[in-house]
Amino acid sequence: MEKVTNLDHSPKLKELLIMYISRKYGEDAQYDDWHLFQEYSWLKNNNQLDELFKEECLTNRLNDEHYRG
Repeated sequence: MEKVTNLDHSPKLKELLIMYISRKYGEDAQYDDWHLFQEYSWLKNNNQLDELFKEECLTNRLNDEHYRG
C-alpha cells in the first residue's frame, strides 16, 4: 500500500476525511490540511481506517434516500 504523505494527491481520501470529520466533530470540525492529515494518521495508526469506508456507506445511503424522496 502506498504511503499517503499529501492529501492533495488523494482527492477521494480528502473528501471522505472531510465528511467523517464533519460528522464526528460537528461545529468544532477543522478542515485545513494539517488537521485532515492528523485525523488520517490517527485513524491509520489505530487501525480505524474502516471508519472512512463506513462514512462513505452512510453518505451514499443518505443520498440515496434523499433522491428517492
